[in-house]
Amino acid sequence: MVICHMNKTERIIKVILTLAQDPATSVPELAEQLQISERSVYRYLNVIKQLGYNLKKVQDEESGLRKHYLAPLTFTASEALAIIAAGQSLSSQDGLPINDDLKRALDKVKAAICPIEEKRAFYRLEPRFTYLGEKNRDYTPWRSLIQKLRECIYQCRSVSVVYNSFSSGEVTERLIDPYDFYWNKGNLYLAAYCHKHNEIRSFRIDRFESVKGVGGHFQRNHEFDLNDYLSSSWRVYRGSREMAVKLLVYPPASRLFRETRYHETQKLEELENGKILCTLTVSDSPEFRAWLLGWGSRVEVVEPEELRAGIKEELVKSVERYKSNLEKIF
Repeated sequence: MVICHMNKTERIIKVILTLAQDPATSVPELAEQLQISERSVYRYLNVIKQLGYNLKKVQDEESGLRKHYLAPLTFTASEALAIIAAGQSLSSQDGLPINDDLKRALDKVKAAICPIEEKRAFYRLEPRFTYLGEKNRDYTPWRSLIQKLRECIYQCRSVSVVYNSFSSGEVTERLIDPYDFYWNKGNLYLAAYCHKHNEIRSFRIDRFESVKGVGGHFQRNHEFDLNDYLSSSWRVYRGSREMAVKLLVYPPASRLFRETRYHETQKLEELENGKILCTLTVSDSPEFRAWLLGWGSRVEVVEPEELRAGIKEELVKSVERYKSNLEKIF
């Protein structure tokens, strides 16, 4: 097997595959099989260990050579508990096509706990670790749609979908290039390039009505990063424009602001009488405005003036509604 024309990554993979197929192999044997120098073999073995592979050495009594082998993957009780707790956040959501795969994967993690003392510790502690996440949606009606979108993400295939837009209130057919799934507030979203609007947008999965068909391959924008894309959004949607916001927060809400980081750009300045000035850099969106209105009189918009006027207008409308005669409504 000649691998001299392969790059470093491909050579490391070949070493891993060779060790997996031959339980105990010496450095000279690896060098001969892969037609590389022994020095290169040692270098690759160090990289493999740094990657987290459980690489072991034994002394061969017959040849006197040190031989290397890949030991089976194992977990400690603490490592297994961490993985199980993380897995519970997804397994609590009904109807996802990955749930069966996740259950099998978690069972494999439990089976790979060693030694026996760690396994006993795990089964003593597992009932004490419970994920109480939001369970807002049964995704069974969208299970096949999610599976199709997942395949298109993997294959970089465009897909024609029918989508019920919240912002426009219209049901439209559109062509999208699916990029990434992500969770937010108990709901599953898809970040995708929308050919209708010529930009990347967020789509809520339960607002897809159907997949009309799969199109050709697309070239993913390699500069796209989901975290950067969502950095200025309040929760999900990026909104129309980014703005610098100043909020005057009154007690007792000011204590909640001190204890909670509502946005990564949040900065607090202490004022007299327990008040604080909170500054944020966020996108102007219905989500953000709804959050502000939810605080009522405890949070006052200082800047920008356009946002302040908009919130004030909504609060006035709310007061007028409460003043209206309920008998006229019912």
